[in-house]
Amino acid sequence: MTESTQLPVNFSGLEKRIQKLISLHEELKKSNQDLVAEVRRLNLELEEEKSRTQRMEEGYKNLKEVEKVAKRQTITQMKQQINDIISEIDKNMKLMSVSK
Repeated sequence: MTESTQLPVNFSGLEKRIQKLISLHEELKKSNQDLVAEVRRLNLELEEEKSRTQRMEEGYKNLKEVEKVAKRQTITQMKQQINDIISEIDKNMKLMSVSK
């Protein structure tokens, strides 16, 4: 008789443990889904940041190139102005020597 009364108690305990495992499984499944969503969001954010950084680097390189070109043009203009001034001085010197 003890075996027959013990059997429902054993099944009851087993059923409770199975229900607890099912509950824990559902919690872990939900937690895993949340983590997967967070990883996906972080990966998207990372890709956006990489893209932004790349655009900034390209912009910086372009700016440096524009600055180099502008400096070369400025130097060329200054050389031309100096040559023009020297030419004017030479003309004036010739005029002064002819006048004497």
